[in-house]
Amino acid sequence: MSLRSPLLAALIAIIARAPALAADLERGKMLYENHCRMCHDSVAFKRDQKIAHTYDEVRAQVTRWQTNTSLHWNAEDIENVASYVAKTYYRIPCPDC
Repeated sequence: MSLRSPLLAALIAIIARAPALAADLERGKMLYENHCRMCHDSVAFKRDQKIAHTYDEVRAQVTRWQTNTSLHWNAEDIENVASYVAKTYYRIPCPDC
C-alpha cells in the first residue's frame, strides 16, 4: 500500500469538512442584531479605547455577554457572532471568516 492513498484520503476529508468549519456570518449578524445591537450600537464600537484587540478577545467578550444576558448560545453561535463582530466592527482577522 502506498503512502499516497492515506494522504489523499485525509486531504479529501479535510476539504470536504471545510464548509462546516466556516463561521456563518449571516447567522452571526442576525444574532447580533437581535440580542446585542440595542446596547452596542450606541457606545461599544465608537469609543477610542476598544476592549478587544484580537479575535480571541472578541470571542471572550461575546462569551461573557451572552452568559451575562442568559442567552445560552452554543459554541457555534458564539463563533458566528464573534466572527461577525470581529470582521464588521473591529476589522480583526478571524480564523473562520
